[in-house]
This record gives sequence, C-alpha cells and structure tokens, in this order.
Amino acid sequence: MKKQAATLLILMLAVLTGLVSAQTRTMITAQVPFDYYANGKMMPAGDCTIIIDGDGQARLWIASGKERMVALPNSTESLSPSEGTNLLFHEYQGRYFLAGVERRGESRGYELPASKLEVELRAQNVVEKDVTLVASLR
Repeated sequence: MKKQAATLLILMLAVLTGLVSAQTRTMITAQVPFDYYANGKMMPAGDCTIIIDGDGQARLWIASGKERMVALPNSTESLSPSEGTNLLFHEYQGRYFLAGVERRGESRGYELPASKLEVELRAQNVVEKDVTLVASLR
C-alpha cells in the first residue's frame, strides 16, 4: 500500500511540475481488453490512460486500473501523419506488450523498448502478431 501511495505521489508531483513548465502534454485514453506488459510491468485490462509529457525526451505516464508506471520511449518519425490515435501492441501466444503510441495528425510517434521477457520470446521464435487498439485524445 505504501508503495502505491509513493508511486501516486511521484506521479502527481511530476504532473504538477509539468503544469508549471512550458512542455507539451497530451492525454490518450483507451479501453484495453487484455492484461499487458508496459516497460516490463504487468498492467491490468480496462481503462488505460497515457500522458505524453515533454518536447525533447518524452515520458509516458501510463495508468491502468490501480497500476501506474513511467516509461522513456524512443521517438519515431513517419513521412506522413498518423490517421488515428492508436496504442500498438505485440502479442506472443496470448501475452501482450505495449509497443508504441500514435497520435492522430502527428508524424511523431513513440516506441517502447522491448522488455527482457519480450526479447526472450523473440529469441524462442514465438510468433509475433501486431495488435492496434483505437484510442482517444483528451
């Protein structure tokens, strides 16, 4: 319980600090129908909120159920803007991994590095499927 309270406090402080700065902030929400890993942490199915924070090195503040975490993604660039706001997942035999985030009308996206478990599954040649979930900008 103390760990969750500390995590929530850190998240709130970071959000408040960001409000004072001139950084760009975007909130994305989606209904995720499966449990998934994000940055190596298991996140429960249900309402997912992702806050993209920063102009340079972005941070993703990810909340799903009672779980919260922060990820430092790699920025990606596309020649054309995304047609929708999406959460991108890799699926390996029923295990899902948050792999990226796209925002409608933006050519910049965000890719999460593969976790240790995902790297192990790839090394075992487990079939990977790409799953895209439609999300909403808030």
